[in-house]
Amino acid sequence: MAEEVEGTLYPVDQLRAFTIRAFTTAGVPQEDAAIVTDNLIEANLRGVDTHGITRVLAIYIKRLQVGIMNPRPKLEIVSEAPSSIVVDGDNGLGAVVGTFAMREAIRRAGETGSCWAGVRNSNHFGATAYYTLMAAEADMVGLGMTNGPASMAPWGGSEPYMSTNPLSIAVPGNDGPVVIDMATSVVARGHILLASTRGDTTIPEGWALDKEGRPTTDTQAALEGTVMPMAGYKGAVISMMIDILSGALTGASFGPHIGPLYGKLDKKQDIGHLLGVIDVGKMIPVSFFKERLAQMCQEIKAVPLATGSSGIFIPGEIEAGKRARRLAEGIPIAPGVVRELEGVAADLGISVP
Repeated sequence: MAEEVEGTLYPVDQLRAFTIRAFTTAGVPQEDAAIVTDNLIEANLRGVDTHGITRVLAIYIKRLQVGIMNPRPKLEIVSEAPSSIVVDGDNGLGAVVGTFAMREAIRRAGETGSCWAGVRNSNHFGATAYYTLMAAEADMVGLGMTNGPASMAPWGGSEPYMSTNPLSIAVPGNDGPVVIDMATSVVARGHILLASTRGDTTIPEGWALDKEGRPTTDTQAALEGTVMPMAGYKGAVISMMIDILSGALTGASFGPHIGPLYGKLDKKQDIGHLLGVIDVGKMIPVSFFKERLAQMCQEIKAVPLATGSSGIFIPGEIEAGKRARRLAEGIPIAPGVVRELEGVAADLGISVP
């Protein structure tokens, strides 16, 4: 569940215009700049500020400026069958590569009933739900996963080997998509990075281990250590399987062989993604599926509340509410993040909202 963020509220259209201008100034074509901007702004709107402009815009621009990420990739389908493809992202912005792959998977699923799109030679691609929701909006089921830089130790270890590799599933519904998007850690490492950017010296208990493998609430010690897997060993092995499907299966890098997003700016990331689509209408009528889903959601919401519970929420319901509120009121940006965005603007010679 996305955490609440305090900060100055900025109108969405102003942040969108600023972000597009930042990317085009850094050499990204207008169409691609609009795609990656939409990816980041949507994360902020849904309250997933760890994957919005509030966390990754500055590092995306820095990687473009130093030339370690390709602003104008030539995307290529290097392997294909009726229901599967592999896309080489040419070291482009992950959102651009992921959007290309998901659009193609949706098109092919409309013909064959389902399609899997593997991606290699990509970069950090933002929130995984961005892609699965594309499928849900087309009355299809979307599945998505990705690997990333090592930040989580294998169960029982003290050194990071795999990432917080997320899993997202989205299905279409009468009242909007039902969607999950979750890291395989207790929280995404971005929450710790965002806490550091905001100047928070402590984080909640249970988020991370220090470099010796001991639980810590110290933000800096957590950054130097590893994040905790969700559900103990179960989260660790699910993360491993996602790494296998996103990295080993697609030909991308995996584990500690993936380049870091931060710090070392002389190594490509070569991240891998796996995106899947099921055409609901090829299995049962879409309206019938949505009726059954509505029944399930109503029955779940009607379950008696546990003592102390404030309510039962359907996956994606909280994010949808937050999105509506932020569209109307603006996106909150903490002072530390504002200073970071001002630094981006100064480097590019553009103005901030």
